[in-house]
Amino acid sequence: MENKNVIQQIKKMWIDFSSKKRFISFSLEKKEKKENDWIKSIFSFLKDWYDNKPIILSITSGTTGVPKVISLRKKHMYERAIKTVEFLKIKKKGIKGLLCLSPDFIAAKMFLVRAIIFEWKIYCVPPSSNPLKNIKEYFDITSMVPIQVFYSLKYLKNINIILIGGYSISSFLEKKLQNISTICYATYGMTETSGHIAIKKINGPNKSIFYESLQDVCLSIDNRNCLRVFSSCCMNSFFQTNDIVHMISKNTFIWIGRYDNVINSGGIKISPELIEKKISSFIPYEKRYFISSIPDKILGEKVILIIEGKPFPLHIPNFIFNGKIKFYKPKSIFFISHFTDNLLDKFRRKEIIKKIIKT
Repeated sequence: MENKNVIQQIKKMWIDFSSKKRFISFSLEKKEKKENDWIKSIFSFLKDWYDNKPIILSITSGTTGVPKVISLRKKHMYERAIKTVEFLKIKKKGIKGLLCLSPDFIAAKMFLVRAIIFEWKIYCVPPSSNPLKNIKEYFDITSMVPIQVFYSLKYLKNINIILIGGYSISSFLEKKLQNISTICYATYGMTETSGHIAIKKINGPNKSIFYESLQDVCLSIDNRNCLRVFSSCCMNSFFQTNDIVHMISKNTFIWIGRYDNVINSGGIKISPELIEKKISSFIPYEKRYFISSIPDKILGEKVILIIEGKPFPLHIPNFIFNGKIKFYKPKSIFFISHFTDNLLDKFRRKEIIKKIIKT
């Protein structure tokens, strides 16, 4: 078979985990393209999962620094996968799933683990911002990052449940999701916790403003109001996060932002994520942006807004920053041609700010 045909054939792929066949290996012809790395990553993970070793390696997303490889216990991943499916009440047979995230990261790995345990049939496509384009299949469940959900809005009618994670969902996108029949959940978790430890429903009946922890998870906060996580069956000790939260009850919380990102401007501590939500409706959704700070002789740190792309006129009404939050208003706006990314479409704030300071 010619290499060209092989390339076309693996742009989409079904894996039926209800089949008795085992996955042994997968190979491409020597003239393989880099765009097919995603398919090799899937089969590499499956090979590792089915071996006799108790540990599997996974790379962190690198939200706050350089991505790192950590060791995860398969039995912990197994238990976490079961807890998510139990929470969603989708233990029935014949589930059809769509895998459209990078297999290098925990979200896709855990999607595969759920599929293995509960014998799903999954449709695999390469990671992209518009994964549902030209796909007419119906799916019971998929996992996506927010940018994928946005570009898939007109296709979401073909999906029953979407798990949205990777980074926070903007107010603009959340409003859009109120008008669709698909059940949408925001998920909270990370590589170190083997995926989800809390979930919130963000549209339809019984939607919520706070995350609810899964049944086996214990939550607490430290003196910074940062979340601590423990699972009796999936973790050996408490895992300390840098996520600032407001605890509603012992198993529910509202996510505020990252402690790493807190700005101290003139003695006032500001969470950039709160400002980002306030201004989201005034910035075109296709534009990526974030709030940060640069050194200031008077304030210590000056609040700034950074937008990806070419400069354009931007007006944010003054009333947005009335009263106690008047100090939250960005003092300057910077336009950057392209943000530094990782494979989850997360941009690295610190690297971008360093470039701004240097200029």
